Amino acid sequence: MNTSKFSVMSFGSILGTGGFVLASRAFLPFLVLPLTGILAFFFLLFSAIFLIKIVLHPEIVKAELKHHLLGNFYALQPISALILAILGWNLIPRIIDLGLLIYGAGLIFILAVYIPYYFFSDTKIKFDQMHGGWFITPVATILVTYAVFLYPVSPITMIIGLLFFGIGAVLFLLILSMLFFRLISHTLPPVELAPTNYLLLAPIGILIVDSIRISNYAGTMFGVNLNPLGATIGAILWGFGIWAIFINTLFFGRYLKSGFKFQISWWSYVFPTAAFTLGTIALSNFFSPFKAVSLFLYICLTIIFLVILVGSLMQIIRPKNKK
Repeated sequence: MNTSKFSVMSFGSILGTGGFVLASRAFLPFLVLPLTGILAFFFLLFSAIFLIKIVLHPEIVKAELKHHLLGNFYALQPISALILAILGWNLIPRIIDLGLLIYGAGLIFILAVYIPYYFFSDTKIKFDQMHGGWFITPVATILVTYAVFLYPVSPITMIIGLLFFGIGAVLFLLILSMLFFRLISHTLPPVELAPTNYLLLAPIGILIVDSIRISNYAGTMFGVNLNPLGATIGAILWGFGIWAIFINTLFFGRYLKSGFKFQISWWSYVFPTAAFTLGTIALSNFFSPFKAVSLFLYICLTIIFLVILVGSLMQIIRPKNKK
């Protein structure tokens, strides 16, 4: 196997499947344990291949990190570790879960500093080269908050969770503003980057979950009931998410007319859908109408997941058939 050609985007399949498994806990919990085991296997496999690439081809890795497209996707590897830490809560020994969390959070923080720093100092990046993949850094940091707040309430976990939330939430707003201006002032990104537009939905969904978790966490620490506030903020974000879904559905239709065929990057449609479904599930604990909506979204998520899974398997099988 030529490890130099291994793409960090392969971890997108782990992230997407992990999001589907997280949402399945509310509807099909029997899927959680077997799928988590499969995800752990592929995470270790992909990470081993990726490590070999780093050791044998450091010049390629360095170039990819500085690339305006690929650099953003390097956070997918530690995000996958975070997803396993969240899924493994109460399923695996706490020391392993904590190790995954520390590894994922640590590497995410490093990348959240390094990649923007390089982009800030690199004047060669043009504004029309900006894409939805830049949302990966905010998603990564607010997912740390999601994982940290699984642990018992304490001043340390509160500070760490809010630190990462502050980084991700503000970066999300900044990138959102820049991406809006980029879409208004330039033509749509090329068809190869079409799935990155949909990544907007991922931070919205996780921010909904985090707003409820933070209110619950802070309320426990300070002895007040902040859950109504967190749920209200989450519902406001949910409304923006609905707008984002319709906009991106129109984008998808437009791309289809220009010959938008299946590609591995379609995994970018899975985790954002899963994240928004998770946000809706969290809101359903406060607003009963969201229970039906969350079920509908989960059905949509399942269809999207299965279509992209089958498409990915067909891409793997076809070359063998041609031989």
